[in-house]
Amino acid sequence: MRIAEYLLRAAPLVAGIAAGAAGAAELMPISQYTWRESDDAFGGFSGLVTAPDGSTFYAVTDQGELYRAEVVRDAGRRIAEIRTLWHGRLLDNFGKPVEGFTADAEALAPAQDGGLYVAYESYARVTGLHPPDLHPAPLHDFDRFHDLWNNESFEGLAERPEGGLIVVSETARAGTGGYPTFLGDGAGHEMTWRPGPAVPAGDGGFDVSDAAFGPDGRFYLLERRVSLGGFASRIRRFDYRNGAFGVADTLFETAPGTLDNMEGMSLWTDAQGRTVISLISDDNFLFLQNTVIAEYELREAP
Repeated sequence: MRIAEYLLRAAPLVAGIAAGAAGAAELMPISQYTWRESDDAFGGFSGLVTAPDGSTFYAVTDQGELYRAEVVRDAGRRIAEIRTLWHGRLLDNFGKPVEGFTADAEALAPAQDGGLYVAYESYARVTGLHPPDLHPAPLHDFDRFHDLWNNESFEGLAERPEGGLIVVSETARAGTGGYPTFLGDGAGHEMTWRPGPAVPAGDGGFDVSDAAFGPDGRFYLLERRVSLGGFASRIRRFDYRNGAFGVADTLFETAPGTLDNMEGMSLWTDAQGRTVISLISDDNFLFLQNTVIAEYELREAP
């Protein structure tokens, strides 16, 4: 969703400090880095996939540009530099660069075969991808999600532990119990899609930014909320069994303005076996915002 629409919907909010639920795991800050590039395509990042060792990542923008970058870290695991390796415009089903209605990529997820999955808003769809080849592999008929062709459809995408994909809608819907989902099963264009269990929305007026499964098999949900004080971010973790969501822990929730507009999330494991959560922000191509990458170590409560 565009920032202007958020501001129109925003209500007065009470600022709080970053906090986790009592007895839940904690997210301990590792690094916060502002990534800058001079090319016109840079900005608007909405999806992130970090390599298993954290040395590289893919990031996609909501104008359909895919970036591949290397991460240089110091002795304290903090990001010292990000070096863009290459970037290119995603292609549509006819092999043409995506633009406008077809370009709004909002989520990335890693595929077991080393490729990527991409979920889009506007022309709502899910495709496969094998970079550096940017031709899409369709995973359904072009109009499968015609009812969702707008600016509040897919925001989260992940490969399920039992196999198959899950996409999560941006906003909670009345009567669904939370954020609607769709489950994809099968392979390639023969993948079948069906409504899945709603992800409980919780309170606070948040919307979905991204989703991922962690190495623990749990479902991680990145959410955001905006007010005149800026963006607030929240990460919740759900138990997940046999296609159903269970108990949720709030790992952290930031006060408005603490971070930027965090839209992409990726979980990976470092050389010492520690789980790291990486986030990337969407600057909406505005000079008042930045592309920020923030990383946290996930520490389980004793």
